[in-house]
Amino acid sequence: MFTVSERDQLRRDLVDAADTDPRVIGAALTGSAAVGKEDRWSDIDLALSIDGDLDAVVADWTALMYTCGAVGHLDVRRGAVLFRVFLLSSTLQVDIAFWPSSEFGATGPTFRLLFGEANTLPQSGQPDRAELIGLAWLYGLHARSSIARGRVWQALYMVNGMRDQVMALRCLREGVNAVQGRGLDDLADADAFAGTLVLSTHPDELRRAFHVLTGLLLNEIDEPALAVAVQALSPAAATRP
Repeated sequence: MFTVSERDQLRRDLVDAADTDPRVIGAALTGSAAVGKEDRWSDIDLALSIDGDLDAVVADWTALMYTCGAVGHLDVRRGAVLFRVFLLSSTLQVDIAFWPSSEFGATGPTFRLLFGEANTLPQSGQPDRAELIGLAWLYGLHARSSIARGRVWQALYMVNGMRDQVMALRCLREGVNAVQGRGLDDLADADAFAGTLVLSTHPDELRRAFHVLTGLLLNEIDEPALAVAVQALSPAAATRP
């Protein structure tokens, strides 16, 4: 397990490396460290503005990270931006975002420029409410059919996926962060979802949790026609919790 001092030293080393790399013309801290909310479990989030061959920079920085103890990495792409996520043998996570300089800038509040210049970019918002409802509905449809078919592990997967969408909807309603579960612990009554936890793969238990979850989804829906369709997934949820 990494220590806070080890994490902080590695971050300083990476910032120094960015400052001395002529192809990196800007850098920023992102994540919790950018807004003074870092804790014992926080990872390293660094955004780099690249002027030149982005693929070559990524290759060189990847080699650097493996000399720093990385044992694996995965990539997430958003347009021309590459987010490369490294896992170190100490279990420290290091996220390095490689941005073309023309697109480098803050897309949210957790961005603190260290050097260089940042463009003014559109800010990322909350998830779309209609999309969350649609996804919850789809997960619910498949939860129902999986339970009916006796495919209990698939049903468990679908119920869990449905819960993620419904909890995000509750976050939207209460005005807290609805992205990746970040606002769940800020909900006024997150314990209302305790009954949606599936305690076994017995079909009766799956049905019970599914009924509770469908009722909670209905609480988030104002459109009458859509509410009727969702209620049809699990008639036992007609009485909302």
